[in-house]
Amino acid sequence: MFWYFAAHAQPDKQQKAAMQNQPTPPQNDPTLFDHNQFIHLREQLLDLLDQHAADNAIDAQLDEILQHMRSQFEREEQAMQAAHFPPTAAHKADHDRAYADFAERIARWKQQREREPLLDFIEAGLADWFVKHVNTRDYITARFLSEGHA
Repeated sequence: MFWYFAAHAQPDKQQKAAMQNQPTPPQNDPTLFDHNQFIHLREQLLDLLDQHAADNAIDAQLDEILQHMRSQFEREEQAMQAAHFPPTAAHKADHDRAYADFAERIARWKQQREREPLLDFIEAGLADWFVKHVNTRDYITARFLSEGHA
């Protein structure tokens, strides 16, 4: 099961008035830790690999997942910085390692076109990292944000 976390800070009347017509701060975004899009994109990639899809279709899906990861990581990092979350650097370092590893594997795939190592990573390595990351780093971050440390 994958976690969905939302920050639920309750502003007072003065804060509500000040926030009118303001963009939602990233730490108060209820979709910040909703990882359903990542799960969906990964499942689509596994389907493409299972169906022996053309390399260009797999390339496009890999690129979409990588772009989604970058966007998601940036949103989380902005929220952590805005809330002065103490372990932001460690959380970001985990993002950076995962992103660099996945980017390297994509580059290797595009050069060598070996499906088995890619499939092994998507089914095990990436999935293991994701579950561990969500259940540790994202869980701790979401708790901090939901406790009103913004």
